[in-house]
Amino acid sequence: MITLYVSNGVASIWNSDDWHNLRVNHRICGSLIGSVASFPRQNEFQGLPMALMSEEAALLVEKGICELVELPKLNDDLSDEQKLELKRINNKTLIEQAEALRKRKIEQLSQKLDIIVAGKKKKMLSKGISNINIDKDALLQEEINKLPALAPTNTLVHLPTEHYIDTERKKVSIDVLKPSVLDSKGANRYAIFKDLWQKGFYMTSGSKFGADFLVYPGDPVKFHAMYMLRCVNDHRTVFRPANLVAFGRLSVAVNKLAVLAFCNVFGKVEYQTLLWHDSVNS
Repeated sequence: MITLYVSNGVASIWNSDDWHNLRVNHRICGSLIGSVASFPRQNEFQGLPMALMSEEAALLVEKGICELVELPKLNDDLSDEQKLELKRINNKTLIEQAEALRKRKIEQLSQKLDIIVAGKKKKMLSKGISNINIDKDALLQEEINKLPALAPTNTLVHLPTEHYIDTERKKVSIDVLKPSVLDSKGANRYAIFKDLWQKGFYMTSGSKFGADFLVYPGDPVKFHAMYMLRCVNDHRTVFRPANLVAFGRLSVAVNKLAVLAFCNVFGKVEYQTLLWHDSVNS
């Protein structure tokens, strides 16, 4: 079972294999909110962790795919044993990086040995020494001995994406999620989200388009959203015409269909599409 770590009411995925599993096998997109380790000085592409909408997390728990876990002692001070273990890990990292750097430097020196020998000969000729005999192996060893030790300040810092020190785990239920999926508004959103998911759609947050969800026919990496969907908490809700016009006009501007979703008196999810009347061709 996949673990969803909950912090401040938001469930997140930190493991790349779990992220891939949820995306490919369960059509859960979430939102990547972390920095990409290979490209830290940009914000166009995001990396792990992946934050889940409350509806996504609740659905995964209901289907038995995931469990919600809190780490209440995550920010507590480390014990003396944990500090020693952390120091051991840092020393091991330093030794491994020093060995890798030394190996790489020796390879570079070996590749440039002829250039180094030519430079030595030229320098000795400039001093008037004509009888020159340079032992390449000895010269290589001499250059290797000059290699400085790797300073701790120059090591690469490993940023783990999962907490690698044992800590208390507390299994929690979906009532810790924020916004809630248990109150009337949240339960309505969750019912609509689950209905669309069961129909085979992919969903992401629609907040940037003034909607609740963006609905895709396939993975958002390959498809544009077909629908921008707004959840109606009560099927008897009265709309101001200006609000409907604004929602419809926005959907036309971004080449999507505006959809209103609601639960009827029998608890079944229904959908109403706003179609723009083409007065020019009528």
